[in-house]
Amino acid sequence: MAIAAATKPRERMNLAFAANRQFWLLMINLVVIGLIGYFRPEAFLSWTNFKAILTLMSYDLLLAVAMTVVLIVRGLDLSVGSVLALTSVVLAMLLKDGTPVYLALILSLGVALLCGAINSVLIVKVGLLPFLVTLAMMTAARGVATVLTTGQYVSFPYAARWFSKFAREEIRIPIGDMVYGFPNMLLITLAVTGLFGLLLWRWAPMRGFFYLGESPEAAKLSGLKVDRIAISAYVLAAAFVWVAAVLMTSANKIGYANYGIGAELRALAAAVIGGASLSGGAGSVLGTFLGVLLLALIGNGFVLLNGDPNWQQATVGAVLILAVAIDAIRRARGGDA
Repeated sequence: MAIAAATKPRERMNLAFAANRQFWLLMINLVVIGLIGYFRPEAFLSWTNFKAILTLMSYDLLLAVAMTVVLIVRGLDLSVGSVLALTSVVLAMLLKDGTPVYLALILSLGVALLCGAINSVLIVKVGLLPFLVTLAMMTAARGVATVLTTGQYVSFPYAARWFSKFAREEIRIPIGDMVYGFPNMLLITLAVTGLFGLLLWRWAPMRGFFYLGESPEAAKLSGLKVDRIAISAYVLAAAFVWVAAVLMTSANKIGYANYGIGAELRALAAAVIGGASLSGGAGSVLGTFLGVLLLALIGNGFVLLNGDPNWQQATVGAVLILAVAIDAIRRARGGDA
């Protein structure tokens, strides 16, 4: 196709830059690990602490991957945290009312996909700005979740017991003289994101996301169904949000309208830190994982070093500003190439 020939040099440059970005991001993560380990070696350098970091970042990783998908196609989704809350509330309410678990999962998936479909139609077909549409969805989804629950927790004590504990159950693996427990939520998150990362990297239909983000006009001229690709990106992002909502609801045994507050900022920061571009056409699951890990390590360091939580939020904001600045420099250099 014409677009393939037109984008090969630029794609090679982007892939090289992404690899370089991921290398330096890995180095930064190792430096942060070294610094925290130096000041609090006993508390930090333990499997219990590392397991807690990886487990708690599972939700943020799924939301950050969702954000990465829409950023690749020149989109934005500020509603990921609110849709997570709404999906969790609907799932918990269905389980509380005695709905079979599998049916409740399907219906809650429908809610998440509906939110993603509404976002995509308004953005792609109507032509509204992604920022405005997803900001409205963020407010609406959180509002509906709050109205449904009046701001209270929704428990489901009579639901199938396996669902109430499967996310936190562990697969224990002996390594040497030690036995390490890996929570199901962590393994499921890594499996889902890892499989998607492989498809995004190697599967031809997924490459359409990058072609669309790189140049919508060239993608359309080459015969790609750009509207369908953009809509599928938002719907796919909603599916990742649903997985996060299911794991969070199972792990905490409740649905809650305040789940995911501030998650959109962390997801955006992690995705951009990992190499996703606000102008589209770039992003990777590996880079996003490293970005989420960096933010999780910073948060863990604040806890272990008794840092002020307010400064933790400020640090996330500062990291996001730095990542956006790096992205702007990357775009400027790309434009000159």
